[in-house]
Amino acid sequence: MSEFSLALNEDQVQLQKWVHDFAESVIRPAAEEWDEREEFPWPIVEEAAKIGLYGFDFMAQAMLGDPSGLTMPIAIEEMFWGDAGIGLSIMGSGLAAAGIAGNGTPEQVMEWVPQCYGTPEKVALGAFCVSEPDAGSDVSSLRTRAVYDEAKDEWVLNGTKAWITNGGIADVHVVVATVDPELRGRGQASFIVPPGTEGLSQGQKYKKHGIKASHTAEVVLDDVRIPGSCLLGGKDKLDEKLARAREAQKNPEVSSGKQPAMATFEATRPAVGAQAVG
Repeated sequence: MSEFSLALNEDQVQLQKWVHDFAESVIRPAAEEWDEREEFPWPIVEEAAKIGLYGFDFMAQAMLGDPSGLTMPIAIEEMFWGDAGIGLSIMGSGLAAAGIAGNGTPEQVMEWVPQCYGTPEKVALGAFCVSEPDAGSDVSSLRTRAVYDEAKDEWVLNGTKAWITNGGIADVHVVVATVDPELRGRGQASFIVPPGTEGLSQGQKYKKHGIKASHTAEVVLDDVRIPGSCLLGGKDKLDEKLARAREAQKNPEVSSGKQPAMATFEATRPAVGAQAVG
């Protein structure tokens, strides 16, 4: 039996040094400027993309190619050692990517996760929209509604999301909305709002006491129409989930499955811990 060890292996040590060097040479020297400007640090994120620290390939390797699950926490800890605001600007798209990867079909994952990052030549952003002014992150109390227009095979989204990282400036917004209010948190689904969709706009940008380089804002959804194909997981899967949830209301022994937002939060908890340590 091999001995249990908390020591990083050789590849992990190299990753740690690589990200630390970037944080020391690029992030830390720029931290004060971007904190004072309270603007998204595009030049720094573009530099991260050029070296492969920001992008689909790195995210895929971290989430799928590392059985230890330590790649992302190691990278995040070092970036946040450099600066929390810039670190969150680099890593913020990962929450949207995780929401798609955890709830979408394989085809949706391959189509939309890369669009959360763009390319080194043209960086893109993702935003994960859950929290609301009257609900915070209490997913059982979300008021944003999604109504299915069967005649057009479209979903219509209405509501306001609050405290959203990259909100309004992202290329891809992943929105958690209620489709059956009677089921509360079990009657929700996740949707992709593609770039340039009419009806989605940025509300107020928040003034913060810290982490100012990270863009945090409201996202307003006013009769936002998206194709039926933008429902993560697909309509059949949603219908099955809603049927189980209705049955679970009658019979507590029946499992209604996980809420889409909570599944994403659970998958990204190690990253939040790494932010605090960094």
